[in-house]
Amino acid sequence: MRDFLINSEELLDTKALAFVNEQGAEYGLFPCFWIHYNERIKLAFFPDRYRTLEDATQDMDLNEVTRIAQALLQRVSVLTEYEEISLENVIWDTDSIYLDDEDQVYLLCLPAMIPEESRQSGIYVKRLYALIEDLVSDRDGGAFVCRQIAYQKQQNFGDWKSLSAALNQRSPAELDNESLTLKSINTPHPLTFIIRQEKFRIGTDPGEADGLITDVDTVSPVHAIIGWNGINYYVSDMNSENGTFINDQKIAPNTEIPIGEGTVIRFADYTFNVE
Repeated sequence: MRDFLINSEELLDTKALAFVNEQGAEYGLFPCFWIHYNERIKLAFFPDRYRTLEDATQDMDLNEVTRIAQALLQRVSVLTEYEEISLENVIWDTDSIYLDDEDQVYLLCLPAMIPEESRQSGIYVKRLYALIEDLVSDRDGGAFVCRQIAYQKQQNFGDWKSLSAALNQRSPAELDNESLTLKSINTPHPLTFIIRQEKFRIGTDPGEADGLITDVDTVSPVHAIIGWNGINYYVSDMNSENGTFINDQKIAPNTEIPIGEGTVIRFADYTFNVE
């Protein structure tokens, strides 16, 4: 049993209590029981048959842990739609989040009154990010995923869908056959560049270029770099004479422009599709 005390019955949020007990199980919330206890109110939960998140994830690898984290985010994204409860009242630590035998996530949500400003503070969002980062950080490959989380946090803080997607990212070095492919459209000879390294130089200098374009006179010796920056693949123009273009837009030299499947890159007059 897990129990908590609040100072008086006046602090018991009856709407939240009703939601937790009548609908909560459907959304992964434990029922809450309460009694008067020495002029205070004792709230009681019974998660005894469940494993704590801390215990359940001890021997999990990165893929297993991220799957659990995504299940947790799914619970949260649904619960945010209900005004009857505040996610600020959920206990966001690995000893107070539980899994059943099928790794379904269950939460403790205290039906206690809190000020409106606290309900809207969003502190729980920061706690949830910290919890997920702690879960993945010490796994093999976890440092890379934490960088994805940090990037997502900067770009789309509190967007659970994009955070879930960030959890799926893996370093190219850690994935079999992970690569970026460039296929030429109009070079004198058909070219395919398969990129599996952090920096892949494209140009006409056979001593410097990893991706060599021959029999052309408008491409520079080292025209551009296709690289991996720990977040995404990018192209960077290396002060080429005739420029590098992304989807027909010329890019500034020495600037990392993200690219991915479907991007069209042009080095001077010569076009490549990214696959």
